Amino acid sequence: MSTNGGGLPEPAATAKRFVDAVVWGEHLFVWDLLSTAGRDTVLATATARGMAGELADRLRSGTAPVDERDTYLADLVNGLRAELAGCDVDHLVYEDAGEGIVRALTPVPPGLGVPLPVAVLELRAVATRWFVERLSAIRPG
Repeated sequence: MSTNGGGLPEPAATAKRFVDAVVWGEHLFVWDLLSTAGRDTVLATATARGMAGELADRLRSGTAPVDERDTYLADLVNGLRAELAGCDVDHLVYEDAGEGIVRALTPVPPGLGVPLPVAVLELRAVATRWFVERLSAIRPG
């Protein structure tokens, strides 16, 4: 399994870069890290919630004007931030579960147990890079 310079297996390193980009509002980097299927998923969700199909087509094809693109991607990042709300994202631990599945875990104080899962990221390898297909928050309860 290949690793990046930080010692994480590459899918976990990509998952960490993705979450960090969400936290820091790096909307273009978030978009770049989404796979084609990931982009299709978020655009389908947006159109189901009322976004014009023509705008989704422009975003998908990369022909949306900068203002439309940036407005949509800012909304996307805010939605992803909401998914991670309540997590101490600065201290997440990323666990490569294999097959492109990465679990984001939040540490607990020593002696209180193992880190708790807060999200699962599904990734796909394309050529020599990993891309995020889906981020699913794990809600306690």
